[in-house]
Amino acid sequence: MTAGIVKLTGQQFYAFVEDRLDGNGPCRIRDDLPFAALAGTTVLPNARILMTELEGNDTKLTARGNLNRKLVETLMERFRWDGYDADRFSSVRKAVNESDFPPAMYLHAVLKLAGLARGEKEFFKLTKKGRALLSEQEAGRLQAVLFRATFARYNPAYLDRFNLPEVFAPQMSLILYLIGRFCTDWRPAGALMRSVTIPTKDLTEPKYPELLVSAFEVRVLRYLCWFGLLEKTRPTANDDWRQPMFYRKTALYDRLLLFTVLQ
Repeated sequence: MTAGIVKLTGQQFYAFVEDRLDGNGPCRIRDDLPFAALAGTTVLPNARILMTELEGNDTKLTARGNLNRKLVETLMERFRWDGYDADRFSSVRKAVNESDFPPAMYLHAVLKLAGLARGEKEFFKLTKKGRALLSEQEAGRLQAVLFRATFARYNPAYLDRFNLPEVFAPQMSLILYLIGRFCTDWRPAGALMRSVTIPTKDLTEPKYPELLVSAFEVRVLRYLCWFGLLEKTRPTANDDWRQPMFYRKTALYDRLLLFTVLQ
């Protein structure tokens, strides 16, 4: 099989498809990076903020099992998350629920999937594993745990409302490998998607092709930006939202992700 200009044997392809990002497949995630290398990312620093809140307080969940409004408001004020700030939300609504603040929804789900926090009766608490990874010295391990949970266990469609099947998660290890090969300079999302995905029927015969590219952005590229592995920009210096976003990998990409392709 081929993807872009990278030729893959059947054995190599299936090794990528079967990879669960647990270190036993082609993709290995480093867990020894220092806090200084990760402090400028989005997921890790903000996850540590939420985990600190859970450690220091009895965090009561709502009747539906969501984070309570007081905690969500605290997270909005303390988080530094591109595209989500307290002023933006407070200008349109007085009370903010977890469902109104996607970063809180995402971290709530991922902390549970990673075994870092759990619901206990009506409270949301850190687990022993979560407490063990909270110090700055454990930042590399925490980053690796959050990354694995996001790309191997979490539903990447959780935050969007696209009426599209999830076609990227089954080939995520391959996508990560090919982004590392092809995204060394600025690439628009559509061209990048065509370079790094195996052309399944859902990708080659989409009902709404533009929507599929948008789904690739929010289900793959957005999370990679949050982990500090991609950066994005618009090709022209204006505020026209219709201009496509361009992406390229950061230096952290090749530090965090290591690949071994069977010969």
